[in-house]
Amino acid sequence: MVSQDMSAVFYYQLPNRKGLNSDMSNEMFTEYIKEQDESELEVLENDVFPLLKYKTGTKMAADNALENIIIPFTNFDPVKFDENYWFTDKKKKYGDSYQLYIQSMRVCAEILNEYAQTEDERYLYKAKEIIMSWIHFVTNGTEEKMVWYDHPTASRTQVIIQFLFLSKKTSIEIDEHLFKAVLQKHGEVLSDDSKYKNNNHGLMMDKALMVLGNVLNDSSLFMRGYYRAIDTFWYSFSYNGIHIENSPDYHMMVTRMYEEIEQYLNSRGKSFGTNINRYLELAKIYPQILLKPDRAFPAIGDSGNAKKKVNKIYRNLYDEEAGISVLQYGSPKPLYVSFISGYSSKVHKHKDDLSITLNYNGADFFEDPGKYNYSKTKERKYIISRRAHSSFFMKEFDYTIKPENRFDRKVRLKGYIDNSIYAHVIGENGDYNGSSAVLARNVILFKNAPLIIIIDNVDTTVRHKLKFTQNFNLASNVEIEDIEGKYRLTSKGESLCVEQFEKIDERRIISGDFEKPVAINTTGFGKAEKTNQLRYEKASNKGNVYCTAIYDDNVVSDVNLVYQDDSVHIEFNGEQYTIYQ
Repeated sequence: MVSQDMSAVFYYQLPNRKGLNSDMSNEMFTEYIKEQDESELEVLENDVFPLLKYKTGTKMAADNALENIIIPFTNFDPVKFDENYWFTDKKKKYGDSYQLYIQSMRVCAEILNEYAQTEDERYLYKAKEIIMSWIHFVTNGTEEKMVWYDHPTASRTQVIIQFLFLSKKTSIEIDEHLFKAVLQKHGEVLSDDSKYKNNNHGLMMDKALMVLGNVLNDSSLFMRGYYRAIDTFWYSFSYNGIHIENSPDYHMMVTRMYEEIEQYLNSRGKSFGTNINRYLELAKIYPQILLKPDRAFPAIGDSGNAKKKVNKIYRNLYDEEAGISVLQYGSPKPLYVSFISGYSSKVHKHKDDLSITLNYNGADFFEDPGKYNYSKTKERKYIISRRAHSSFFMKEFDYTIKPENRFDRKVRLKGYIDNSIYAHVIGENGDYNGSSAVLARNVILFKNAPLIIIIDNVDTTVRHKLKFTQNFNLASNVEIEDIEGKYRLTSKGESLCVEQFEKIDERRIISGDFEKPVAINTTGFGKAEKTNQLRYEKASNKGNVYCTAIYDDNVVSDVNLVYQDDSVHIEFNGEQYTIYQ
């Protein structure tokens, strides 16, 4: 057996229970130890929710930890595990995220997974060392706000429970009274409703609390987590089973969490019930519809653009609660448009209302910029701004993301038509600060040709002209050609033209710039690349501001649009159509 002393470059002997009461400046866990009974701490196999799955990088992360090199999150800068570890400050680059993952003990999850794979006790001893050093750190007192923040508290609970389960099958010595006290403190924090929000972090708390209630044989903890999770479900999912936190990635994560909790409940003879499980079935259909033809999600809100192992369904989607619509078809060449207008939660929301993404035959043309990070960096501030999206917005006024929009719907999807010829969706934004103007965007996708019509209108009573911007944020690989007053865009062998049919004041190409920043798209956490934007400027106080056609001129010819009396008259390929708003 490996000696306990070999696992540490720096290692101190944590005081025993008697010493804990007298020697430590902050008696954080003492009250819990005093109130404990003598029952053994029992952790069952189904109480273990590994924080992470075993993956390609697990062994490297665990082996680095053995050498006291910690990587708190994938592709983050490493940090040395020493007496300063818990105080690490990398806010300039990572904001709160670096400390969040340190306090989550995410590296211990990697270490424990490697131990489960190899049964090499060096990993288990290293996990114990890190956990014990954390206990010493918090017992001595700290003002680090991430210590008892919702996300790391819930994650750390899962890690400690997994560690206890694995350790109890070995000869590693564990002070059960101390660990029970640590878990009881976590239970107190996790059950504190003043720290709770009806979002994915709240569900993390509930998941940990239910397991913790069973481990500590405390039904009040279990029931608190169980009923809060039910309440959060009905708050967080739309009538179509779409998670309303404005991000496809978080939809996937939260749906998976509910399914895992349901399996755990089933193992204990319990369930969330038929209604929630039926909605979870709907929730699994949504990603298949949202998926672009290239098998990646649009990078809406705080999402990435990685390919997903999900089957693709070509079906239109319209959901007022989630504020999202998808217009698409699969043949002869797939054409896909997502449209955002409205929201029911501030969480992970960007100022992307009235914005579209566009993919044609697997090639991205208009992209959302992604999340970049969660910090207050200039890049993040730009990425979430209206200027970063393919939208229609007021140049001199801005709007604020507000929780009240769930009820007053000042930003919303307003209508949807789907027939054999076209699909038509309308959204509006009437929540600009300092202005009563209501902006509306009509997106029309024809089903018999690669043609998309965008009608941007304003409803205002002011006599002076308001300044507007129509912006298209391009995928970074899109090439631009200026041809006779219109732009031809080329990507992966496909081309689309962007043409205006109302007079505008100025049109220009905005080049990517990291310093400003402007025209940048996320490529990874804290990473971005330059792209280009098409920007159209106009001052107007009349109803119709922009009348735009986007089409493949190899298939669609003789395009003409005329907006008149709340209708748009469309001509192409010798056919005529009139569409009313």
